[in-house]
Amino acid sequence: MVAVAEAAGTCGGPPKAKMAGGEKLIIRSDKVRLIDILSMLLLRRPITSYSFVEASEQTTLDVGDEPCGIIVPLTEIIIKFLAAAYWPAKVFCIALEFLLNFVALNGGMLGLGIIWNIFKCKLVIPLNRQAPDFRTIIGMIDGRTELKLGTPEVAGGGGDMRQLHVHDTVVFGEAADLESGECTLAALLVQQRDPIPEVTVMAAKIAYENPAYIENVVNNVWKFNFVGFYNGWNSFLNQDTTQAFVMTDRAKDASAVVLAFRGTEPFNTKDWSTDVELSWLGLGAMGHVHVGFLKALGLQEVAEDNAERAFPRKAPKGNKSLAYYQLREVVRQQLDKHPAARLVVTGHSLGGALAAIFPALLALHEEKGLLGRLGAVLTYGQPRVGDGTFVGFLTAATKAARYDRVVYRYDFVPRVPFTAPVARYSHGGTCVYYDGWYDGKELAGDEPDPNYFDPRYVLSKYGNAVGDLLKAAFLWASAGSDYREGICSLAYRCGGLIFPGFASHSPRDYVDAVRLGRITPKQI
Repeated sequence: MVAVAEAAGTCGGPPKAKMAGGEKLIIRSDKVRLIDILSMLLLRRPITSYSFVEASEQTTLDVGDEPCGIIVPLTEIIIKFLAAAYWPAKVFCIALEFLLNFVALNGGMLGLGIIWNIFKCKLVIPLNRQAPDFRTIIGMIDGRTELKLGTPEVAGGGGDMRQLHVHDTVVFGEAADLESGECTLAALLVQQRDPIPEVTVMAAKIAYENPAYIENVVNNVWKFNFVGFYNGWNSFLNQDTTQAFVMTDRAKDASAVVLAFRGTEPFNTKDWSTDVELSWLGLGAMGHVHVGFLKALGLQEVAEDNAERAFPRKAPKGNKSLAYYQLREVVRQQLDKHPAARLVVTGHSLGGALAAIFPALLALHEEKGLLGRLGAVLTYGQPRVGDGTFVGFLTAATKAARYDRVVYRYDFVPRVPFTAPVARYSHGGTCVYYDGWYDGKELAGDEPDPNYFDPRYVLSKYGNAVGDLLKAAFLWASAGSDYREGICSLAYRCGGLIFPGFASHSPRDYVDAVRLGRITPKQI
C-alpha cells in the first residue's frame, strides 16, 4: 500500500459549483407508499414533486425535471423490506447469538462439553451479553484475536506501532513462520513492515463486540492500552446508535492513537437501511453528505442554509453524548498526553463511513491541531458518504495522511448508496481492491460494478460466491490453521450463493486480504 492517499476528487467527477443558498434532499421513507413506488417506476415525474421529499429551493432548481429513474424506487423497495424484517431479524439474532454462545462456552459443537457441564452442575448460561467472553455473530464468524504484525517490537511482547510510515517494503523469503505466530528474520522478510492495516482491520472487526470483550483483547491479547468504549446518541432516533472505542499502542509515550467505529451489524436492518438510503444534506464547502451518517455522528437539524447550525463546532448543551463531539475530545486528550502519537481512524461497513466523515468534520470545524496529527484513515467495506465536492474536501483534509479504502470483491456495501442523478454519491481515497484470491490492485476511483446490478457481472458474482465457499473449506491447508473456518463462517458464506454481496461483506475476508493479499501499486 502507498503511504499517502493520492488526490481522489476525480473519482466522482469535478466538484459541482455551488449556487447561492443551501441544498438538501431528504426522502421520508416512512411516508413512501406503494402507489408512490409505482408512480416513480412508471411516470417520469421529478423526485422533488413528491410529497415525501423535502428539497431546498436550490436543489429543486438543480434537479429540474430530472425523473426518478430506477435507483430511487429500487432503494425505497429495499428500505421497505428491511423495515418489515426489523423485529423478526432482531429476535432471530438474539436467539442465534444465545445458542452459539451457549454451545461455544460449554465445549463446542460436539455437545460432550454440555453433557459434562450438566453432570458437574457447571452449565454456562450466556445471559449476560456484556460479559468479556460473549461474542456477536461477527465474533462467531471470525473469532481470531491475535495480531500478525511481523515487527520486532511487537513480537517482543509489547504494543508498538512505530513503523507507521514504513510502506512498500520489497520482501523475499519463506512464509512458514507467519502462520505459527512466531516472528523470525525469515518471517520479517516476507511480511511488509507495516502494522497499520493489520491493526486497523482487527480493530474494525472487534469493534462489533461489547466493551468488556474489546478491553480484554486490547489489553491482554494485543498488549496495547485500552482507553475507552463510547456510545453516541442519535437525536433523530432517540437512542444510542453509534459505538466506537479508542486505544493507544502504549500507555506512555504512545506512537498511535487508534479510533475504531462499530459497523453495520448483520441482522440490524436499521443499520442496513442507513447504508442504502439516498438522502443528503449540503454542508457548505464540505459538499453533499449522507444524512443518515451525519445523524449517527451528531447532526442537530436538517438545516441546509446553515452548516454551523446543522453541525455546530461546539458541542450542543444537553445530557446526551453525541459521537463526534465525545470522540473528538477523547482523541484530543490522548494526543495531548502522547506528543509523538499520530491519529489513526478506522471502521468496517457503517463504521468505515463514520471513519471517513470524522476527519472531514474536523476540517469543517478548522481543527487544524487534530488534523495535523492525522496519520491514517483506513476503512473496510465502506459505503459512499458524499458527492464529488465532499470527496475533494476530504482529500484536502487528509492530504498529509494516508486514506485507503479497502474493498473485497463484490461486497455490496461499498456499492451503496447507489449513484443517481438526484444523489451523486462518490468514493474517495485510494481503493485497495481484492479479488477472490486476495490479489489486490490500487484504484483511484470506484471498484468494478459500482452500482452492483450491472448484468455483465452476474456470472462472475455467483462464480465468486461458489469459489469463496470452496476456498473457505480448504484455505487452511495451504495458509495455516489460523485460516480454518468454522460452521458459522461457512453457513454465512452459503448466503452468498443467494446474494453474493452479502457474504463478501464479512470482516473475515478483509482480515484475510490484509494478511494474505498481494497488491499491485497504483500507477502514479
